[in-house]
Amino acid sequence: MSDSSRLTIFRLLSGGIFCVGILLLSGHEGTYAQEPQSGMTALVITGSVQNQDLRRVGQALVEVRDQEGTIVAHKVTNDAGEFAIVVPAEGTYSVSAVLETYRSEYVIVKIGTEPPAPIKLTLAQTKEIALEIRSPLPPIQYKASSETYSLSRKDVEILPRGNNNTVAEVLQTVPSVVYGALGQTHIRQDHANQQFRIDGVPIPEGVSSTFTDVISPRMWERADIILGGMEAQYGNKTALVVDITSKSGTKPGFGSAQMFGGSNETVDPSFEYGGTVGEKFRYYVLNSFTSTNRGIEPPTAGHSIFHGQSERNQTYLRGDYQHDNRTSFSWVFLNSVAKYQIPTLPGLETNPDTLPLLQAQDPAFVPVASRAVDQNQKENSQYGHLIWRQDINTSNFFQLAGFWRSSYANFTTDPFNVLAYTPDAAEPFSAANQKRKAYSGGTRLDYTWLPTTRHLLKTGFQLQYTNAQNEAQLFDFERNPPGTGPPVGPVLSQTAGNINVQVREEFWVQDQWTLNDHWTFNLGLRYDQIQGFYNEGQLSPRVGVTYKLNQSNVFHAYYGRLFTPPNVEQVAFTTLNLQGTTAQPENPTGFTPRSERSNYFEIGSYHAVGTWATLELTGYYKQSHYLSDAGQFGSTPLLNFFAFNWGYQTGIEGALKLQITEGLSARGNVAWGRCKGSGLQSGQYLLEQSEINNINSDGGVFCDHSQSMTSSAVASYKFREHTMLSGQMLYGSGLRAADAGAKTNSSHSPSYTTYNLSIAHIIPLPNKQKFLLGFDVVNLLDQKYFYNLGEGSIGLGIAHAGMPRSFFFRGQWFF
Repeated sequence: MSDSSRLTIFRLLSGGIFCVGILLLSGHEGTYAQEPQSGMTALVITGSVQNQDLRRVGQALVEVRDQEGTIVAHKVTNDAGEFAIVVPAEGTYSVSAVLETYRSEYVIVKIGTEPPAPIKLTLAQTKEIALEIRSPLPPIQYKASSETYSLSRKDVEILPRGNNNTVAEVLQTVPSVVYGALGQTHIRQDHANQQFRIDGVPIPEGVSSTFTDVISPRMWERADIILGGMEAQYGNKTALVVDITSKSGTKPGFGSAQMFGGSNETVDPSFEYGGTVGEKFRYYVLNSFTSTNRGIEPPTAGHSIFHGQSERNQTYLRGDYQHDNRTSFSWVFLNSVAKYQIPTLPGLETNPDTLPLLQAQDPAFVPVASRAVDQNQKENSQYGHLIWRQDINTSNFFQLAGFWRSSYANFTTDPFNVLAYTPDAAEPFSAANQKRKAYSGGTRLDYTWLPTTRHLLKTGFQLQYTNAQNEAQLFDFERNPPGTGPPVGPVLSQTAGNINVQVREEFWVQDQWTLNDHWTFNLGLRYDQIQGFYNEGQLSPRVGVTYKLNQSNVFHAYYGRLFTPPNVEQVAFTTLNLQGTTAQPENPTGFTPRSERSNYFEIGSYHAVGTWATLELTGYYKQSHYLSDAGQFGSTPLLNFFAFNWGYQTGIEGALKLQITEGLSARGNVAWGRCKGSGLQSGQYLLEQSEINNINSDGGVFCDHSQSMTSSAVASYKFREHTMLSGQMLYGSGLRAADAGAKTNSSHSPSYTTYNLSIAHIIPLPNKQKFLLGFDVVNLLDQKYFYNLGEGSIGLGIAHAGMPRSFFFRGQWFF
């Protein structure tokens, strides 16, 4: 396609969006910002801010200093990393960019009668950055209509246990994030529905991602977490987007070796190194191994854990090739391999109806103690992508990526022992092996164009193919008489398998229209089409408006249509002939989930308090048709999915960040929310009839992942230069539950508050090396609590207890 054709297409697209904006603004009167007059253009410094791999950086603070070092002008870059700053007079100035722990080099610009050429500022991290950062105000978001919460590498490392935390544990420090056991986090009252990206490329969901930590925080350089108000380029999973900028090689190289361990038989060694080859190639490698007896939260509180050992190995590889100043390539590969024992409950009694049947079939069978029932799960997951980034000119640049993911999970049961400990033979019961595989591949194009200084246009597409394979082997008994009678031997073994394929196409166009210094309109349109359980599609408008009252107070409002395709790793139990067996569901209906279609509303504000604090306030409401949900049915951590006909989520949240002194900082948040669903669209065969009746009743039911109040806080204090003390608080009012005989999810688990502490000390070594010694305490007050109770709620077949008071030690050598 020629340049002229490309420009014509983009003008047509942007013209349509501009018309939408004009309709929204009809009747508005105000003072419009003027372009710099011809006499002022020589006083304007323009340019862009980028990372070392040439990716543009938005929301970076650009500072202009005069020859005395005084800041004479400053501005925050837009989402394309662009800036234009007017200086007060002719002369010589130094320009630099700052973003958290990163600073660019200083570029000297001479201002005279001719406009200066655009400059590029490249962010890098040095020891002096944290000591030099001075800004009139903390940079706050003032153009995007979304709620964004950023975590730097430093934010992760100051947490108790440092970068040895899992992704779920790091996310618990983000507003509105509820932890639900098995590594699951629920954001803004949504069940999972999360999208993780590395360098802007979405990672396809996998069958084993429930608690396998594929993207370890160890490899994070920073993460921008979008909680709501998604622009048009964000589709598929939209409850939360975690856009990770991973570590890459530097010159000179850097590396570290770490040993972490302590309570719960935890041993966790890791190694990382990043460097360069020649002037154009950079690389980074990370490997870690984790062994613990709390791989899965047990159903017992305290330190007594039965059959809970787990092991996991993770590898992350990255390579970056800088062809020239406009062209670069990046390659990423992740691998995670894990195996888990399924924790058990001690002291259970065998079932008098099933044990005689098992011993009649196998006279040598003697059930083990319930604490020794042997169920296991093995998982592995691989992901890779290759990215081509190209700056066509200062106004046009794109990123083209190809990606793939493979994931596998194999759950093996202990059939005779599981059947021997069946709690109630009158209810449906069985034991099952499950094996799931999924393969995904696709391509994605992100194109950015700056037609004028007032418009930032983004467009692109994503194509993805997913093939999910499922196998199930059920062990059960016949009933005599069929359907209502007691179980009769021998044990039946029934197998079934299915393959589900989903093809997804996404297209979008998004314009950030800066009307003047106060008003910004984010106008987008995306189209999604899938071929899967059903052939479905949706055209989704996204409209946001941001008003900057002044440099310290910004307000935004947003409306968007969302379209969320269902997960495809659904086991088709309905293909099994379960009629007349103990595995026969109370309701055999087996509709597959439809795509969730939602209307999403959000209002929020950002506030800077002096140079030491920022405050974010947000309210949201999401109304959904075919509200998606999932549950752990039985002891297997593999999830099965269903959908309500209708549902809603609503809530409010606040987040505060403080930089009180150079060594004392803190951040905290508090959120209230609720989620309710009514009418059951799919998954009837997974639920008890009483639960189905409650869901179909007037008013519906609370969602099992709904927690009314959630709060967290982190504080750190650095003293005597080399010692860091940090603390963390986590509070939850309790996930949904119900008293015996009461309506499903009508109550909640008991609330809990835990406190974690950490102290870390740096020992300087020769040749700019150093050694870190750390000591961490989790659950300082040793509170006994459960994330869920396993009864009275939908899809939670077994309880999961929180970690008791635990002690950990870490030593890390930086070289």
